[in-house]
Amino acid sequence: MPLFDYRCEACGRVEELLIAVDGEASPCSCGGRRTRLLSVPADLKRMDAFYHKESFTNDDIARKGLTKYVNRGDGTYEKAAGEGPKIVNRNDLPD
Repeated sequence: MPLFDYRCEACGRVEELLIAVDGEASPCSCGGRRTRLLSVPADLKRMDAFYHKESFTNDDIARKGLTKYVNRGDGTYEKAAGEGPKIVNRNDLPD
């Protein structure tokens, strides 16, 4: 089952939940309804005859026109490769 980001419509809390693709998220602890957020893939993967996971350097990622952010553990992400803001704070993202 994949991980999805959800935001509570009542309190605004954002959580990462393990939910079946066709499943529904349970209500937030405040009782509010959760809405699935758009998110980017966890890492770069390629489908072929078999499922392969490749390792890419930060230079490879930037050359492909992608951006890599590293979770700092405090709700912020720091850019490691590519274009974009140096720091992204999850709490500052628009609703």
